[in-house]
Amino acid sequence: ALTVSNAVRKESTVGETVNLMSADAQKFMDLTNFIHLIWSSPLQIAVSVVFLWEELKVSVLAGLAVMILLIPINAVLATKSKSFQIRNMKNKDKRLKIMNEILNGIKILKLFAWEPSFEKQVQEIREKELKDMLRFAYLFSVSLFIFTCAPFL
Repeated sequence: ALTVSNAVRKESTVGETVNLMSADAQKFMDLTNFIHLIWSSPLQIAVSVVFLWEELKVSVLAGLAVMILLIPINAVLATKSKSFQIRNMKNKDKRLKIMNEILNGIKILKLFAWEPSFEKQVQEIREKELKDMLRFAYLFSVSLFIFTCAPFL
């Protein structure tokens, strides 16, 4: 962020840069938590199936079928979640651009009494953001419900 050239600064606003940096930082934090799942998940599943096969025999296949059925459900939920997050980031970028314009031109804004129109624009974008956040929360709750019920299934 400190070594960005002037040409790059013209392409995006400070708000966009901060959003991208915070999103990337969050992805790196998530990566450190989940990187070991790449190798440990298949191993855990294989060991669990072997131990359960010794105890339950053919009944293990029902649990294995549920796990396999949850893979496409997880893929659909992740795709939807990503689309909501992308839309939310775009709305945040729009809102931050307008807020930046407002703060940079506050004297002109006050002089011509444009506060209500800019307030209306910011409120409309914020409402879109909140709708996307609500949809994401619903999707997350459905996802959490499904994966909480998975062991019982």
